[in-house]
Amino acid sequence: MGASNALMVSNYWKHLGHRDHRLLTFMALVALDTGTPPVYFGGWQAGARHLGLNAEASPDSAAEQFRRVTASLKRAGAVVPNGAARQGSRAEYALTLDPMTTAAPTVTRGATGRSVTMWSVVHRQDPRPQSSPTEMVPLSPTESVPHQPHRFGGLSPSETVPPRRTEEPLQEYSEDELVESQPRSPAPVENSGAQSVDGIDTETYAAASAFLQARPMQHLTLMERAAAELGPDCSVRRQVITAAALAGWQPKETAA
Repeated sequence: MGASNALMVSNYWKHLGHRDHRLLTFMALVALDTGTPPVYFGGWQAGARHLGLNAEASPDSAAEQFRRVTASLKRAGAVVPNGAARQGSRAEYALTLDPMTTAAPTVTRGATGRSVTMWSVVHRQDPRPQSSPTEMVPLSPTESVPHQPHRFGGLSPSETVPPRRTEEPLQEYSEDELVESQPRSPAPVENSGAQSVDGIDTETYAAASAFLQARPMQHLTLMERAAAELGPDCSVRRQVITAAALAGWQPKETAA
């Protein structure tokens, strides 16, 4: 169970769109933490169901939507496919969650004739969007900044300027504009024991993830059952908790 992988998604890939982030988180959860790189080989059906698509009733549409999202993740640099998808053979996706490394596949034929993919880790430049190079930011708190002229005249902030005309109309702002002009609050940092918006604290989520990780042969099926029970709009944390509960796990406070 890829609890560490999912944390890397939250840390490094939070700029992705909703569907991309949702599928990447699912891939990270069902890939093993020990993989170098971690590899998703759960098939398009499981990924499509996690996106809220009906892979049974509309398989062609669901498969196309899954391909579009994985193609978007590939362009973003978050996954690398092995290119071996064909009838009777699932594609593998290396999860390149570390923004400073990517993966290169080497596909060979095994003794049974089936394709076997070996992955190697390769260094790369960070593919994530970077801040604009033209953005002016002071280098230090003591850095001198050139004097700016007054808005209404004058060469320096200390220069005396004539009073403004009293008949000049004052600019009015609507309530919505005033709200938007306020600086945005920084996103809260998740601490140990803190609760997320869905009321699940970090320790409970980590315990459920560890419980599922100890059952690698069951965790994909359990995650699919949890997704079917909760619906497509459920959070990943809630899905992990439900999947663990389906296998008999209980939180500490109720396990006695």
